[in-house]
Amino acid sequence: MAEKRDFMSELARQVDAKKRGEVEKINSVDDYVPKKRKVVREEKPETAEPVREPEPETAPEPEKAPEPQPAVPAEPAEPQPVPEREEVPETPKARPVFIMPVKKEEPDDEADDDDLYDDDDDYDGPESFAEEKLVRVDKPRRQLKPAGIALLAVMGAALLFGIWWIFFAPHIPMPDFVGQPVSTVSTWAKQNQMESGVVAMAPAEYSMEYDKDIVIRQSVAPGRKVKPNTPVTITVSNGPDPDEEIEFPNIYFMTQQEIMDWKNENKLLKFKLTTQYSSTVPSGEVISYEVKNGSEDMFTRGTTLNVICSKGPAPASQVTVDDFRGKTYAEVEAWARNKKVLVEKRETNSATVAAGNVISTDRQPGTTMTEGDVLIVIVSKGKGVTLPNFVGYTAEQMQAWQAGKGNNVTIIYTEKYDWALEGTIIGQDIPPGSLVDEGSVVMLTRSLYMPLMETHSREWLGQDYLQLKKWVDDVNGKDRSVNIQAGEYIGAAECSNEFPTPGQIIAYACFYGTSDLADGCGRPLNAYSRIGYKISTGACGVAPPPAPQKKDVVISTGDISSLSAIQSFCNSNGMNCSYTAADSGPDVTITVNGASHSTGESFTEMIKEGDTIAVTYNKTPATPTPPPSSTPTATPEG
Repeated sequence: MAEKRDFMSELARQVDAKKRGEVEKINSVDDYVPKKRKVVREEKPETAEPVREPEPETAPEPEKAPEPQPAVPAEPAEPQPVPEREEVPETPKARPVFIMPVKKEEPDDEADDDDLYDDDDDYDGPESFAEEKLVRVDKPRRQLKPAGIALLAVMGAALLFGIWWIFFAPHIPMPDFVGQPVSTVSTWAKQNQMESGVVAMAPAEYSMEYDKDIVIRQSVAPGRKVKPNTPVTITVSNGPDPDEEIEFPNIYFMTQQEIMDWKNENKLLKFKLTTQYSSTVPSGEVISYEVKNGSEDMFTRGTTLNVICSKGPAPASQVTVDDFRGKTYAEVEAWARNKKVLVEKRETNSATVAAGNVISTDRQPGTTMTEGDVLIVIVSKGKGVTLPNFVGYTAEQMQAWQAGKGNNVTIIYTEKYDWALEGTIIGQDIPPGSLVDEGSVVMLTRSLYMPLMETHSREWLGQDYLQLKKWVDDVNGKDRSVNIQAGEYIGAAECSNEFPTPGQIIAYACFYGTSDLADGCGRPLNAYSRIGYKISTGACGVAPPPAPQKKDVVISTGDISSLSAIQSFCNSNGMNCSYTAADSGPDVTITVNGASHSTGESFTEMIKEGDTIAVTYNKTPATPTPPPSSTPTATPEG
């Protein structure tokens, strides 16, 4: 209130001085009333912007005042109402301003504005304080910037966190005890001065994963910070359940390693494996085993099992090798039995060491070897025979070679149709230059030359066609690879006055392969040749005798037991049989009346005399077949 009185006294003094003409004219009371501060708060946009501080007040020129001032009343007794301050929504409150109504004077042009203020110490205040009016204007509060508010919040939070961290926060990290011995829990509790009783042990549990006294579970997760009084519960393993039943294997068929794997997999609690030397049981195999306080049928993890495995033979003593060169193999065998070593005999030819004597050993004489080891002994088979290249040798050359000194081998011949001269060697089973033992068997193949069918152009005319078929069978019997066939390939039978006997050959020709061209039967025949013939039905012009009635014939299992058996059946019953060679399969397979039967099959078929039978035979039957006694008939393949 003292500040208010001074202000009003000063104003009253100045007004009084003006009346006395001591000060210049006062234009308006506005010259003495401080301009109200206008504070405008702008609406904040969606994005926050800092609040602008109000600009300091400046006294504007009277003619440029942004707000019109109220007129001063003519009568000084009536106080002029002071305009209310402009309210702006949500703006800080303005400072309080005191306004005193002043009597408006007529303007005096002669008055000097400088006389308005006069330092007159005799002024005692306004004429009347009744004219004074107090208008309360709220002072705006000072606002903090957002950065300041955030800084204060951070500092407060940091202070609170520091207090919490120092006096209340847990600082002891919880380790991961799972899989560790339970003793590590006690050590940790002592090191971190945990309060007594905060670490509790839960009842132990059976576990296949963890051994006895190993931690399997903890109540506080690893890595979490705890206080010295935080309760912690630890669960440890009691090991695997000793009463759990386990399937007992066949120990005698398991190796030592397999038994240990089985033991470890099932975590047997009372298992013992020992080893000992054995000359009969191989190393690593079971010698014996024993089951105690239980049985194999009710075997549990806690049952006692003792197993003894072999370490193999006991360490043997050393043996010095003798010099056996030139000695008989029998002497080596006797020495080996006495020294408890094994011998392995290997034979080879030698031109200097007699047959049956030792050439060398794999260990040098005078060196040592362990009992039970193997000594390899090279024994002579004699000088041997070096085979020449026999291909191209004639029969005379072969006789001369066999008569030579040292050529003591056995020669076995096989024959094959070939364009080489008859008797010439065309193959051998052992390569030329090979050294073979004396008395060895050598297989040689010599040429039969190619089949010779005729000696003149009419050799087979007038002969019975079955004689021709027999000749074909003889040729194929010597070498089935030529596979020559004979049949009525050049036409059906017809009458002939030249060859009036039925069955006589009245014409024939030869074909090579599947050619239909009749090109005669030159000498010699090619392989796979076919001989076509035409036979006579009797003389022409004379009525042929009635065809004989075909009789019924029974063919069964025994008739196809071999090639010779089916050939005999066909010949004796006048059957039209065709033959085809095969590299494998049953000895004989026939096709008759649309059905197939093979050697060894049980069957019985009723056929007619002269029916066609297709015969397929194995070229290398299990049981050699003797040559047929008569000539079978043949028909073309397919």
